[in-house]
Amino acid sequence: MPHSGQIIFTESGGVAVQAMNPHAKAADTPYTRTGYEAYYGTYTVDETARTFTMTIQSSLVPDLIGQRLTRTFKVSDDTLLLRPTDASEGWRVTYERF
Repeated sequence: MPHSGQIIFTESGGVAVQAMNPHAKAADTPYTRTGYEAYYGTYTVDETARTFTMTIQSSLVPDLIGQRLTRTFKVSDDTLLLRPTDASEGWRVTYERF
């Protein structure tokens, strides 16, 4: 079963992320606890660089609170592809608009 989740952007600059690893014994990561990722905050977009930066206000992972996370993005039709700006993190995620 694949990971599942959602990212919500508001017109007023709010963002909320929730994602789940389907494996019940998933190891913790810098963004998750027991396979679950949840945080919210504000965001700004740099259209030229094709990035957005989230400032985390609250998170399941307390170490994220106050951090600024920058992500590259690509939008194609109803698909959003996100990647970290640091390629060594080695992940990417795709969201479908609904």
